[in-house]
Amino acid sequence: MEAIQPACIPVNLCFAANEKYARHLAAALYSVLKNRDTKRLYDVLILHKDISEESQKRILEMEKEGNVFIRFISMEQYEKQVAYDVGAYYSVETNYRLFLFGEMFAKYDRILYLDCDLIVEGDISGLYDVELGDCEAAAVRSEDFRLLSKIKKPIFMDRFPYNVDNYRTDALGMKTPENYFNAGVLVMDLKKVRQRITQKQVFEILHRHNYYYNDQDVLNIVFDGRVKNVDCRWNYMTYIPEQLAKENVNNRKLFAELYRENPCIIHYTSAEKPWNSETKVFGDRYWKYRKEMERKYA
Repeated sequence: MEAIQPACIPVNLCFAANEKYARHLAAALYSVLKNRDTKRLYDVLILHKDISEESQKRILEMEKEGNVFIRFISMEQYEKQVAYDVGAYYSVETNYRLFLFGEMFAKYDRILYLDCDLIVEGDISGLYDVELGDCEAAAVRSEDFRLLSKIKKPIFMDRFPYNVDNYRTDALGMKTPENYFNAGVLVMDLKKVRQRITQKQVFEILHRHNYYYNDQDVLNIVFDGRVKNVDCRWNYMTYIPEQLAKENVNNRKLFAELYRENPCIIHYTSAEKPWNSETKVFGDRYWKYRKEMERKYA
């Protein structure tokens, strides 16, 4: 007798944010839901410690889109376990996703983590469903190393400078440094990775050094040699079109192969964001979703 299959396979999503980023989180989530497969169920986890009731209420209104379940998970009582000097650019909330490796989220076998400074322009279930094979994660390579290597910018760990070309090998100990990925869009097979490493071991890696890229470095250590590279349209970091628009011919050549006309996910990397820069590339896409979201869920 053939087993009866579930009516739908959920798309499990995870964000981590604070009150300061609540509106950007709302815009990102709204863009996901506007372009979703309406036949699928979307289970959304939002890890936080200080998102206000007002902001939560506004975001929860999006459940009216249908087939969407949103939960806010307070991490305040657990924060000391991932307390870390993240510097001025990052916030401690980014470390909350490391709890996904532990018992708190043991019922989740697969999850797609998304940063809040991005906009989704297509059906994200295509990325969520990616075939991992023997890998434990799927992500897009962090191609900014192309430029960093060219300008010979030093990268620091524990205040010790490394040449950008050997940071991934000498500092992080990676065996596949060419596959260093941007962790802002990350599919994880949690069931598979939990069989190999515990949450405690992940936390030990976090506290071992003062990393330049914080938990992104930690995740690259955890998934070293076990990550599937996916096309950059699934995490189109805005420094790519910014470099392609420069007058410097060599810079354009450096990133020419990465041009994508219709990326599925636009990720506003760097400190310059659409909400603090009128000239940010693809900034109009962000404001399109945010303004529509605010009109609909004022």
